[in-house]
Amino acid sequence: MTITEADNLARERLSDRRYYHTQCVAKAARELAPRFGADPDRAELAGYLHDIFKEESDDVLLKTLGASDIIGDKDLAGKHALWHAFAAGEYASEVLGLDREICDAIRFHTSGRDGMTPLDKTLFLADYISEDRKYDDCIKVRKTAERDADEALLEGIKYTIAELLERNAVIDPRTLDAYNSCVRDL
Repeated sequence: MTITEADNLARERLSDRRYYHTQCVAKAARELAPRFGADPDRAELAGYLHDIFKEESDDVLLKTLGASDIIGDKDLAGKHALWHAFAAGEYASEVLGLDREICDAIRFHTSGRDGMTPLDKTLFLADYISEDRKYDDCIKVRKTAERDADEALLEGIKYTIAELLERNAVIDPRTLDAYNSCVRDL
């Protein structure tokens, strides 16, 4: 799949607002990729595909997730906010035939995970700091990313965890694993 094809697919599947976000993430991913040692073309491609299931119905998400037995994952079953990422990763693998690295970066762009690859890190941070995001924590992390991408990644994960704690929301163990992995790698 080419970047242009991924862009066209995102345009077809997403509302104008979500498509704009996707364009911003793809741009940020291309710019961040060299700082993490990821390929800019693959990062941009993943950026265009990361949210292609964001606006799908629960029925579509469950059908896509069920097809891969992911919905049986106790860590995912109660975390609706992660379904779109896992469904998009499954779609990228099974329908688009993309390789595991790209599919996993899409799959874990919201939760993170232990031992994140350079592409995982790139997409997670690009989604967090894309120029369409205007909230204070994002702006702080974006400034940190200008000088140190790894530090910005850790900040983004910390802010994610803090926001989930603030809402008394369940924290996906993969997010805690991502935090621990980043701290170990400092």
